[in-house]
Formats: sequence, structure tokens, C-alpha cells
Amino acid sequence: MEKSEHYTWRSREVARLLSLVESERRYYEEILTILPVPVAIVQASGQFISANRSFLQSQKISIAELSALNMARVLPAVPVVPGAHEGWDLLRIQRWDDEESDLVLVQHTAAVAAAPPDPALAEFALQEAATAASARLAGRVLHEANNLLMVLSGYGEEILDALPPGSPLREDMREILRSTDRIKGMSTQLQMLAAPPKAVRTSFDLLTFLRALSAREPGLSVTSSVAAVAVTADRGQFEQALLSLLRYAQRPLVAAVNGPAGLVISGFTRSLKDDLELLSPAARASNGALSAVPALLLESRVQWRVLSSADGASLHLQFANDAVPAGPARRILVVDDEEGIRTLVRKVLERQGFQVSEAESGDAALALLERDGASYDLLISDMMMPGLDGRALANRVAQMRPGIRILFISGYTEDAEVQSGRLAPGTAFLPKPFPHSALVDAVNRLLA
Repeated sequence: MEKSEHYTWRSREVARLLSLVESERRYYEEILTILPVPVAIVQASGQFISANRSFLQSQKISIAELSALNMARVLPAVPVVPGAHEGWDLLRIQRWDDEESDLVLVQHTAAVAAAPPDPALAEFALQEAATAASARLAGRVLHEANNLLMVLSGYGEEILDALPPGSPLREDMREILRSTDRIKGMSTQLQMLAAPPKAVRTSFDLLTFLRALSAREPGLSVTSSVAAVAVTADRGQFEQALLSLLRYAQRPLVAAVNGPAGLVISGFTRSLKDDLELLSPAARASNGALSAVPALLLESRVQWRVLSSADGASLHLQFANDAVPAGPARRILVVDDEEGIRTLVRKVLERQGFQVSEAESGDAALALLERDGASYDLLISDMMMPGLDGRALANRVAQMRPGIRILFISGYTEDAEVQSGRLAPGTAFLPKPFPHSALVDAVNRLLA
């Protein structure tokens, strides 16, 4: 009798498959747990097996009490029969291990709220639950992945150092280490999904924002039938999400301001929804930055949904209407001996609504502060400059403007405090080169 083909599977390959199955199980388990709709699993006898948080809260029972309760006691008007009953749906689950199947109990959306359900809001609630569950799963995966990466890179370097100079295995080990570095880059994208930066939401004119972005990004055009639209979001995170979408699309996009706080971006391919939700192989394989878009939008309380047609897909965004008072603009002093860097930093921050002054050296910065009696909220300084360096400048400025926050920027520094990562409160370091979004995020975190 011949062995079946599955006998050729090695234990390592089987372990990989089981790991994938377990990851998917945990992913959907997390979604079900925080789903805003009450859901429970019931035996054919009516005894409860498990329930999500919404069900327990709606019925005012604890998870410890659940196993001792049944349908007749908790919901006496609902019979244990598949179908729709008194605002609840009962759906049969076909089990693989016995003939008696369990049932899923789901409350109707209309029974949860008195008002008629809004399909867009319901879809957003599911997206919100899925994004939160994905973030928690990503956090667990990230923790394990970083530990394994440390082992791989650490022992890999040990082996490389131990190999004799002429060994042909040295190049093989270098290739392994290069692959490890690529995995570290993927880990950075996973970090964005696991813990997106805390949004600093402000109110701003969406049309002005989009036109400024389209002037820098030729792939984006803007249309609107109104002169101005006030919205509330984190401008830095919103810009990062739009740039990720532009890079992903690789084709012209049209942003149409729609309604009092709505935006429709059209020109995507029909795979946009699957790609945003990382359900397609292409998204999982090559669009790592795309994974951060739902989390960034969610953090700024921007609802999103995808509508598909025969021609492609469009992304519909709805901003929250809770206006945040603008307040006085924050003042920032940028000090760097490279004029190009000073100008770039100033332009990026001015687009975010900050008032920015420049100085080409530490001495020039001190002279400016002595002439200008206004208060400054933040000093951004290069660490290595001719004359007064960044550390010495920061100490002097802190005496002249007590309470000012400090952001050091540098391509290289020998500063012991920066290298140790133990910076004083109100101080941060951003290594050059950095993307616009990283600069805006660092500034917002210091000034939050």
C-alpha cells in the first residue's frame, strides 16, 4: 500500500501551517470579542458556551456567570430554534466532531439602537473593531518577531566573526543578515499598525490643505464646489495616509470635497478594499505602508469606506464634526547650518500651522532670541554645527526661555545622552534623514 502524499510533509512545514491557522483564529477571535453587536454561542440545549463583551454588557452578566445560565433564563422570549426571534437571530453552526450542532445568537442592529441604523456607520464600527483587533494581534506578533530577530542577527554576527576570512560561508552568512535587516524594515511597518502615534487633532481648512499637497504631488488633483471646508483631524497623520495611498495607487487620483465634512478620492483599482484590509496577497506581499492607513484614519476619527464600480474604486472619507479651537499658533525656532534643511523643516511645519523662525548657527539663534521678546514653544537644532553646538545651544536657550521643548536633529552625534536613549523630559532626538511625517509626529508629541 502506497503512502499518501501528506507523508512527505516535514514537521517544520506542518508547524508553519499550524502557526498560520492559529494566527487567523486569533485575528477573528479578537474581532468577535470587541464587536459592537452582542454575539453569543449557545448549545442546542440552550446552555451558553461563550459570549462577547457587548452581549455581557447588554445583559448585565459577567463571564463567570455565563456558563451557569441558559437561554430560558436570560432571554425567555427567544426559543432555541434557528431563525429570527424578538430582535435576535439564531444561526446553526455545523460542528465537525459530533452530530449535535451549536448555535450563534446575534442581536439585530435595529434592536441595539432605537434609531434606524446607518449603513455607513455600521460599516465603520466593523472597520474600527477590525483595526483594533489587528493592532492587538500585531502587537503580540511584533513582540515575538523582535525577540527572534535579535537572536537571528546577534548569533548571525557571532558566526560571521568566527568564520575564517577565506571561508565561502561568509557570504552566505552576510546574505542571511541582509535578509534579517529586511525583516526589521517589515517590523517597522508592523509597529505602525500595533501602536499608531497618538493623534493631535486640530481644526483646519481641508481645501487649503489638499491644494497645498497637490502642488507638491502631481498625481493628486483637487475639485470642490465650495470655497472652504473646516474639518478636524491630525494633519500630519492625515497627510501620511494620503501619501501612502498615492504611492500605492501609482496612478492619478482625484480628491473631491463633498458635503460639509466629506471627501471622495477616486481613481483606485477595484482591489482597493481588499488591499486596505490586507486580504489580498498583493497587499500582504508588497504594500506594507498601506497597512498603517486604516489605523491613521481611525486615530484621527475619520470614517472610511470603499465603493467599487466597473471602472474602479473610490475611497469615501467622513471627518468628525467636533471642531477643536485653533488657539494661538505654536512658535518654533529651527537652527541648522545647512540652509536647505532649515528651509525644508520650516515649510513642513508651516503647512501644519506653526509659526517658524530660522537661524543658521547657535550664535545667530541666541542673538535672535535676545532681539525677539516673544516666547517660543520648541527649539529644533542640529547637534553638530560650527561654533556653538546643539547641546550647548539648548542649555543656553533653556535658561533664556524656561520650559521650552527641545528636538535635536542630526545625521550623526557622539552625544552620550542621545546615544544612550535616556533623554531628559521635554527633549527628543530625530536622526537624519527623516520623512516629513516623522518630523511632524515628533513635534506634535513634544508639544502635546
